[in-house]
Amino acid sequence: MKLNQTFMLVLLTTSLVLPATVSAKVSPEEAALLGMTGTPLTPVGAERAGNVEGTIPAWTGGITQPPAGYTEGGWYVDPFVDDEILFTITASNYKQYADKLTVGTQALFERYPETFSMHIYPTRRSASYPDWYYQGTMANAGTAEWCGHTEPTLAERCLKRESRVRGIPWPIPKTGGEVMWNHTYAYFGKHYTAHAYGINVFADGSYADHLKIDRWYHPHYQTDAERPNDAYFERGGGAIICFSQEDLYPARTAGQMFGGCNNYGQNDFDAYLYVPGQRRVRKAPELGFYDSPGTGSDGLRTADQRLGWFVTGGEEWYEYEKPYKAEFYVPYNSYKMAQPGLTFDQVARPGHVNPELKRYELHRLWVVEGRIRPQFRHLGPHRVAYMDEDSWHATNADMYDAQDNIWRVSELYNINFYDQKLTYMWADAHMDLVNGRYACINAWHNIGAKDGNGPPDFDAPPAIEHMKPAGLRKLGVR
Repeated sequence: MKLNQTFMLVLLTTSLVLPATVSAKVSPEEAALLGMTGTPLTPVGAERAGNVEGTIPAWTGGITQPPAGYTEGGWYVDPFVDDEILFTITASNYKQYADKLTVGTQALFERYPETFSMHIYPTRRSASYPDWYYQGTMANAGTAEWCGHTEPTLAERCLKRESRVRGIPWPIPKTGGEVMWNHTYAYFGKHYTAHAYGINVFADGSYADHLKIDRWYHPHYQTDAERPNDAYFERGGGAIICFSQEDLYPARTAGQMFGGCNNYGQNDFDAYLYVPGQRRVRKAPELGFYDSPGTGSDGLRTADQRLGWFVTGGEEWYEYEKPYKAEFYVPYNSYKMAQPGLTFDQVARPGHVNPELKRYELHRLWVVEGRIRPQFRHLGPHRVAYMDEDSWHATNADMYDAQDNIWRVSELYNINFYDQKLTYMWADAHMDLVNGRYACINAWHNIGAKDGNGPPDFDAPPAIEHMKPAGLRKLGVR
């Protein structure tokens, strides 16, 4: 299936997609479009108003209080459990809705006509964030800058740390690179630790599961007092985001652990890996590197498919088309997937996740399309990602092969973690349309409810030693 050119030219009629300029800053008049109330744009740059048809409502602040029945530290109660299905899209009627379906979604209907379906629910603009995040984002609109590299592959790879405060760098983006940075580093907590379950599903619906401990640390969103006072985290202009992962099972990888950070100066993931069988720590440039295999994915996901399409590596391998916004039916408010007691037997189906667990809504999304630069090689030379305007998190992503046929289709199942006022994925699926297999990244925290594990812990920061090579040597199981 080739990319439908007519489909890709669908635009919302708006003056808010601005012509590209050398500077990433916007004018004071443009920045004034952002506001907490009474402005055309929300604090994070989304259009405050609903659509003309009334099928997308106005944003009124998202979820500001946990719903009735929620217990602090407990599983996430579905705030929209009483919503009824508006209609269902199937292979027999999807072409009626093609202008509101991503190319990847249409390909899923073609590939799995008997089993893939979409239950469409009322649109709930539930995304909400802390006030400091809103204030920082609005401030960044007039200050955030790239470092000034003239080499095209480096131009949008280095952010001036001193030019921004805690928030989205470019709430009124002008380039694909700006949208990609907003998406990659959208807020999902200052830190968290979680037991995270994943599966690799075979074409017949059988699967192999795995369990890891994820530890995230986000200096990008910490105050000066909260940032670790450690020279390691100041390298490369300062750490943006740090990540460590420890394998618990299967037995063949148990005890393996890695850690590392991205930085403002290059945005490369400086990673180190502890391998129990070797009993040593080594530098691991393949981790987080472009199209190297994603951890635990059995080769079904590249490192930069995390979150749909994750900015990583020291150079920009893609040239982006001008970003735009359009309306699509996408996974949203996926609280059905976050309920305790769920099992992978209920989740896994041949070719795709069980449609009965999914909720789709109509939302406005930023669309970024990229093609590989001539001097580089990647498994996906042509890619498209779709970012929710209210949260900057991706809901969908499409990857094309060397013949420009759609190949891998990703869905991300986000929820509002309303006790923290943040939106992030609870789970995802990266589907290979050729071999019929797919990978769900380690998340699905409720799968382990029977083991006594709970939702991600956003309150207690993980030990920073997990992010450092010296710490991995000390913590590794020998």
